[in-house]
Amino acid sequence: MNDTRIKKEKRVDNMRKKKTPTKQANEESVSKETPTRHRLKCKNHKQKDFSRLITEKEIIFAIGPAGVGKSYVAIARAIELIQNVSNQYNKIIIINPAVEAEEKYGFMPGDLREKLDPFVGPSLDIVDKIMGIKNRLGLEKDGVISVGALGFIRGKSIDNTILVMEEAQNMSPHQMKTLLTRIGYNSKFIISGDLDQSDRYKNYKDSGLYDGIKKHKNIEQIGYIEFSEDEIVRNPLISKILNNYKPTSLNGRDYSNVDFDKVIERVNIATTIKKNKKKKPKFLRKLTIWFRKNFRW
Repeated sequence: MNDTRIKKEKRVDNMRKKKTPTKQANEESVSKETPTRHRLKCKNHKQKDFSRLITEKEIIFAIGPAGVGKSYVAIARAIELIQNVSNQYNKIIIINPAVEAEEKYGFMPGDLREKLDPFVGPSLDIVDKIMGIKNRLGLEKDGVISVGALGFIRGKSIDNTILVMEEAQNMSPHQMKTLLTRIGYNSKFIISGDLDQSDRYKNYKDSGLYDGIKKHKNIEQIGYIEFSEDEIVRNPLISKILNNYKPTSLNGRDYSNVDFDKVIERVNIATTIKKNKKKKPKFLRKLTIWFRKNFRW
């Protein structure tokens, strides 16, 4: 039995190491469009930890506020890995949930790719910033970089691919399950989001991002990292803006450490108890009121 298992593992390893025509064609395309090797320059220790996790793990969850560099590090590291010909990654797929920021624009004209442009635009802007729009369009044409639709991912087996999932706080737990079970051989999924900025869920615990982290962060092949406001690198003003959105009372008392989930739970229990109290019949209530008005005890 052990010999059979060893042979099977060797066969799988050989399949992973063998270069396919697609891999060779993509290597030529990457060399042509990006002759200059991109190097990710991390701005703090947390970004370095994130980059290391991307290297070591197959699935990586990253959460944190806006401006900490989650998207930039994920995409920049993905481009680095694609440029490295010693690995088996053929392409990068970028996916964002098609959820609008509290506005509805109705029917979007164009084909599927054009419909997804408004949602993946911020991610593609980062790619353009790193390699230039001309090179990015060339890699898109050759299939090295592509945009995916979360709604049409079911049934796929994603091999030899780096998948970058942005704004994952807008995913449902069912969508997260569907996405995670698409991973195949030699693939890497980088999933990031900000639990405090969901356009779909009032309670962050209902989101697929929170559900995925809670369920799977104990798996060895899955990495998890959380950024804080202290690691914001985009603009120091963002920290001050986020600080003003923290729950505070009119007298300035800070409620940022209060567990509002427990408070809401207690309010709901009290409301339920009040509703379940049996009311007196209408006639008895009127009679009681009449006696209180006309008699003094």
